[in-house]
Amino acid sequence: MPSDDTLNNSMANVPSSSVFKDDIFRGKVLFCTGGGTGICQKMVEAVMRHGASAFIFGRRENVLHATSSDLSRHTLQRCSYASGDVRSIESLERAVAKCIGEYGRIDFVIAGAAGNFLCPIDQLSPNAFKSVVEIDLVRCFIG
Repeated sequence: MPSDDTLNNSMANVPSSSVFKDDIFRGKVLFCTGGGTGICQKMVEAVMRHGASAFIFGRRENVLHATSSDLSRHTLQRCSYASGDVRSIESLERAVAKCIGEYGRIDFVIAGAAGNFLCPIDQLSPNAFKSVVEIDLVRCFIG
């Protein structure tokens, strides 16, 4: 079995351009919940750099607007957004309808919206736990 050092060195910062054909996602449409920040934003960027258009969905319109503009500028692909709450089926349905209205379809989904609290699980209140499960588990399944 390879050592941890061997595994870490073999996977260190491989640029996505070396593992994908440049335009592998050309003409495709990505819908991403939680795409305004963090790891989901970076996943959206990677897919857009390989040709896809993207639609990001999240709670904070100001963040989504800035991220959408930045992604479009840096990747030269279309990126639009809708704000809402993944815990609301109606909010998700409106976002999906807006995406399909703008792009005609959805080819890929990243269900990345996440709720979390910066504390050990045994310190979560029942309502906080319910919120995390609702966002991270239930909406990924239903949405």
